[in-house]
Amino acid sequence: MTRPTPHPKTGIYRLRKAVPPPLRPVIGKRELIVSLRTKDPAEARRRAPEELRKIEARIAAAHASASEAPHGRALAFREIVALCGEWYRAEVAEYESDPGDPEGWEHTEDALLDRLPCDPETGEPIGFDPGEADLAEARRFLAERGIAADGDSLRRFTVELWATKRKAAATLQRRAMGDYAPDPNLASFPVEEPKAPGKPRADALAPLTGEALLDAWAAEAHPSPATRRKYAATFRHLTRILGFDDVRRITVEDVVRFKTVRLSQEGRDPGTVADDVLAAGAVCKWATTNRLLPSNPFAGLAPKVNRRGPAAREPYDDAEAACILKAARASEDGWLRWLPWLLCFTGARIGELVELRRGDVRQEAGVWLLDVKPTEQREGKNATFQRLLPLHPAVIAEGFLGYVGGLPADPGGPLFPSLRPDPRGSRIGPATTQLGRWMRDKVGITDPRKAPAHSWRHRMEDELRKVRALPEVQDAITGRHNPRNAGAGYGKGYRGMPEEVLRDLERIPSPLSPLRKGDQDGGGAEEPQRAA
Repeated sequence: MTRPTPHPKTGIYRLRKAVPPPLRPVIGKRELIVSLRTKDPAEARRRAPEELRKIEARIAAAHASASEAPHGRALAFREIVALCGEWYRAEVAEYESDPGDPEGWEHTEDALLDRLPCDPETGEPIGFDPGEADLAEARRFLAERGIAADGDSLRRFTVELWATKRKAAATLQRRAMGDYAPDPNLASFPVEEPKAPGKPRADALAPLTGEALLDAWAAEAHPSPATRRKYAATFRHLTRILGFDDVRRITVEDVVRFKTVRLSQEGRDPGTVADDVLAAGAVCKWATTNRLLPSNPFAGLAPKVNRRGPAAREPYDDAEAACILKAARASEDGWLRWLPWLLCFTGARIGELVELRRGDVRQEAGVWLLDVKPTEQREGKNATFQRLLPLHPAVIAEGFLGYVGGLPADPGGPLFPSLRPDPRGSRIGPATTQLGRWMRDKVGITDPRKAPAHSWRHRMEDELRKVRALPEVQDAITGRHNPRNAGAGYGKGYRGMPEEVLRDLERIPSPLSPLRKGDQDGGGAEEPQRAA
């Protein structure tokens, strides 16, 4: 029996199972390796049976597709052309909406023609002679569709695929020149999907719902809860507009209809619709690779979004910042008293702050800081958002440590207990909604270009530029992921050096004059326990 074994370098357990030699042309690998994503041997043993079942199911499917001929089966010419048509449609769909420079596609076609050998006597080109790299590419394409072709069929398919690549390059060159007339090449490919041995027709397969596909994708991709919810909403919109819930039935025409409804009838922003198409396309691309779908109908169909021009959000200026901080100081308590001050002097995301625990406010190397790290409610926007974020002297002078010292002693308790979480246990949504209302109705900041929380991040970026902070320090403060070279991955970086980061952060002036001594908030409460 296949047993979990630890990786020799990382210690993460995995399953390894050799692919039987006759099936290697179908699967495209000599061995299947699946990570169990844990270093705990007990947890690895618990996860192993389900992952082993998936491996054995994949091998069984490959065996079924190759059962007609142990060394590959013969492909009819019609099937070869149909498979080339599948490649052609996917290639053109990926680049058609934004094909780029026509000269690039001309060079692509020229490079394909340069592959033609010439008759030594006449100098005229003769038939295409595929090399090992060409055959390997064609073999992988067929293997992804569960097809193990015999040697002659593989070679004929490779030659036909080369000719199809020329057609695609010519079509995309026309598109790049603004010619979007109906594509005559499409009529040359068989319409019906080629049927592999032992594989049922697409219309005979059981429906594949959006939820079922998302579950299968998420089991491997491990998306954040927010991403999972966002993608689920996309598939609900698809079902609502298309009128059916079966991803296998979705065609390119359906995707175009979906875009038209969202843009024209529902008036959605092109960026929103692009996010929908890209989200569904990412899941369907995975499904195509894993042979759950024959092709990805969303490829290349996302609306083009103009990302140029000024940012949609603007930073708070000094007067606005002072007005907001003064309003929080004068008339608020609890989370609304301190969240604006933390947003102003950290540039952190609202979700990073409102999900902090009391114990995340601590001292290290003589510096008071916020220990920003993942939680169940907030996994983080990227893999490197975790950081030690020093407190600006203005926040300490305002009395924030006195507020923290007045909270219940449990270090795992919320930093803002007065902010009630939503039914899922998250404080991010309630904080975003209530802060926006407070900013508009009470403080009077109604400019739509000023986002209640996010404009503080824009302001912090500008303030850090003014003090000439290093780019790595800026990223350490705002929690961005901007690897600039290979050296960015060496050492712990400024994210783990709060005393160094504070040197630049404390040079940023406060837009509001400090409180007079003795007027700080905290009601005489003691500061939180200092680290030993």
